[in-house]
Amino acid sequence: MIAVIDVRRAENEGLKAIAELSRAATEGGIAILAIVDSGQSSMIVEQCFDSGATSYLDLSNDSANLEQSIKYAFRYVENIRGGAERASHEQSLLTSADLEWSMTMDGIGDYWISDSLLTAAGNIDFDHYPATGIYRTLSREERKRVRGAMGRLSDGARQAAVPHLLNGRAVIHHLHEADGHIFGRIEYLANSEDVDDWTGRDLLSGLRNAASARSWVSKKLEAESQLTLIAIGIKNFRMINAAFGRKAGDQLLRIVGHRLMEQTQRQYAGSQLVARLDGQNFLVALADIQNDKISDFANGLIGSVFHDLQLEGRPIKPVARAGVAIGNANSNEKTLIRKAILALAEATAADALPIKFSTVSEADVHLEEILEEQLAGAMGRGEIVIAFQPQIQIDTGQLVGAEALARWEHPEYGLLGASTLFAVAERAGVMESLSTQIHKQALTLAASWPESLGFLRLSINVTAGDLAEITFDRTMLKQVENAGFETHRLTLEITESELIGNLSESANKLDRLRTAGVCIAIDDFGTGYSSLSYLKELPVDYLKIDSGLTGDISGSHKDQVVVRSIIDMAHSLQLSVIAEGVETEAQLKTLADQGCEYFQGFLRSGPLSPDEFEAFALLSN
Repeated sequence: MIAVIDVRRAENEGLKAIAELSRAATEGGIAILAIVDSGQSSMIVEQCFDSGATSYLDLSNDSANLEQSIKYAFRYVENIRGGAERASHEQSLLTSADLEWSMTMDGIGDYWISDSLLTAAGNIDFDHYPATGIYRTLSREERKRVRGAMGRLSDGARQAAVPHLLNGRAVIHHLHEADGHIFGRIEYLANSEDVDDWTGRDLLSGLRNAASARSWVSKKLEAESQLTLIAIGIKNFRMINAAFGRKAGDQLLRIVGHRLMEQTQRQYAGSQLVARLDGQNFLVALADIQNDKISDFANGLIGSVFHDLQLEGRPIKPVARAGVAIGNANSNEKTLIRKAILALAEATAADALPIKFSTVSEADVHLEEILEEQLAGAMGRGEIVIAFQPQIQIDTGQLVGAEALARWEHPEYGLLGASTLFAVAERAGVMESLSTQIHKQALTLAASWPESLGFLRLSINVTAGDLAEITFDRTMLKQVENAGFETHRLTLEITESELIGNLSESANKLDRLRTAGVCIAIDDFGTGYSSLSYLKELPVDYLKIDSGLTGDISGSHKDQVVVRSIIDMAHSLQLSVIAEGVETEAQLKTLADQGCEYFQGFLRSGPLSPDEFEAFALLSN
């Protein structure tokens, strides 16, 4: 758990050893203690930290104490593996007290309780309740924290820490599992005024939780501080979870949380907070940072936190996005946090810029809250409707299919588009159920088309969450079967960014779907990675050129060159091309000259209701 490296007579070798271990220091939760002598080398402390040391002991100082340094390093390890916000804070709050116990994982035998704990426990009956004696004295909320911590140990976490009261005194209860046993160690909080600082913790990461963050932000606003909130999320976290497993995903969140703490403290000296909001989303709050330094800080933070990450010895590339909101004494903490989260949602939806500064008004924030509260009910009331946009073969002008698009038919605000609907669903936590409902509705409607339209194809969009599901391919085929639609008439549209998260697993699922007759299209091609190398590895039938590229194709030579290169690349891989957003005859002629096979857009028709599309299709036939 602790690496001690003496660099005094071997500086180069020592610094190299620190650098090699530094990756494990973050990933595995170990501390690196460097033993140095600044009297021999004045820059050695700085060099050790630059190489990745977590602490040092300078033997040129007469008061240097190796035992105390190791204890401090051990506290650091506890922090990283499941404890407090930072080791220095923990060191100032805790006082050691040899209150220890152990028992087997099943909790039914081989238990041991230290004499100090037996004395401190007072009236707790360990004779009758050796495994649950302390637990029985806890409040409901404290018991909930213990169950969460024990669940983390059962899921494979190496350590956890739980704050609670023991005979009226505030303590931190450290837990870890090894060799089939659970070991516990209790430490008293030295300052009872700091108890609340330990109760508002997220059990997974050890950071402050959302409730504690709101309280901190509220107090700072009341003190008339200018606050900058940076909401940070991992766009492809679901794909990472599917690829590496939930335990590895939890470990990634702990690593990111630690790095956010470390880098925020390193890059900003003012009052600050780091919290985990929910899922894969974090919050960094800075008091009184200058406006002209916010962008550089946010970019530097993301760059340093998400660079060179590994899980289980394998490199991993989380796609980080951030939303920034700035408030002052006139701001409301709930609204300000909401603004940052909405900005994060916008940044996540976009493929270009990783950071979005909030521009929404308080009225917009309030509307978003209303929509999130209403969405689940709207799904049950049938307010989520399907529109079909025709897809046309360019050389013949024949209707060949339609893309299913979801809309929210809101009784008060009218028809809300797909971008609003999916953004609200993501924040409301109903994305998976919404996507399933949309697929079911679209397939059922298409299956009811008249027999004379039996040649038409149906395209439906697949989200990152859909693709991350282990049984995605089997579930999709079952949905098609239940609707009575033919698999060989179905196309699944998937954006580039949703495929990149785990290429090999995505390819396997898509390959099984293609074997069953389903076609695969890469949606919005040209806005993301647009890589020939990954296209060669994927079972794909179509590329869809994003409307942003087709918009100026008739007038912009540069856009014409880009689109022509995409079409040529697709044809070289035996793929067909569909152009989106075609609105003029000039655009269509340019696409036809360049060999594009299909298009959709307002030139022929916008999205139509199911009845309107059926009438359109019968007339076109």
